[in-house]
Amino acid sequence: ESMSTLRFVPSTPTLLHSATVHPQLSSCYLNTVADDLSNIFKSFSDNAQLSKWSGGLGTDWTAVRATGAMIKATGVPSQGVIPFLKIANDVTVAINRSGKRRGAACVYLETWHHDIEDFLELRKNTGDERRSTHDINTANWIPDLFMKRVMDGSDWMLFSPSDVPDLHEKFGQQFEQAYLAYEAKAERGELTLYKKIPAVQLWRKMLSMLFETGHPWITFKDPSNIRSPQDHAGVVHNSNLCTEITLNTSAEETAVCNLGSINFARHITDGVFDKEKVQETLKVAMRMLDNVIDLNFYPTEEA
Repeated sequence: ESMSTLRFVPSTPTLLHSATVHPQLSSCYLNTVADDLSNIFKSFSDNAQLSKWSGGLGTDWTAVRATGAMIKATGVPSQGVIPFLKIANDVTVAINRSGKRRGAACVYLETWHHDIEDFLELRKNTGDERRSTHDINTANWIPDLFMKRVMDGSDWMLFSPSDVPDLHEKFGQQFEQAYLAYEAKAERGELTLYKKIPAVQLWRKMLSMLFETGHPWITFKDPSNIRSPQDHAGVVHNSNLCTEITLNTSAEETAVCNLGSINFARHITDGVFDKEKVQETLKVAMRMLDNVIDLNFYPTEEA
């Protein structure tokens, strides 16, 4: 009744897949990629499965080491995160969602990552095609400290996550303390791969790219974590494809979001917003979303 009267509308995967052999009813999946070749290619495989069953993807790539960082096992410098994002782009293109619509993904990178300047240009229509991603969305995961530096006109330092692995797992004051310590370390010559630029210069480039290509999106790391009701159980590393969800992710956990929409236009009675009717719809909607979680076919173990 709620659906047929358009009071509540479940998300597309719920509508597409209910009562099918593989009832993948969830909307979006969020995951994080480790700085490890096996895990990088596992993430491509996982995302292919999630995309196959209509999931929208949000993937955090911040942990992957930057261009020029040494790989201990082979003793050669890394090519950084950009070539892997090109593969992520092509995986998204190769697999459409349940044959109904094209695959869709968003990739996230924190603003202190040494490859951030190349990341900003991923959606440009000029330059090396091998370092472009025209089919995935990109988003900046911005710590408050960066915005403070923009506001006070000071410098910002870029690092390789292989040198500063804990920055990815910290937020708020803990992040600021760790970041300042790494800056001091770099100034003392204890880090080899880092770059100092005026924060305003990077911010202007972000806005220029946003104006030119619509990407990367501006998303904020610290409010997402500080206001998270799950801050006792891990870290929010990114949002999802549509940037309305913030959930914890880790090597063991791919976050899953289950969506539906309450149509307020159908809750006006005699020209007045009918709160009792909304309450009634909400109750049914929450029950349906609970059912989605229980009945769902989850394409990967981590999800």
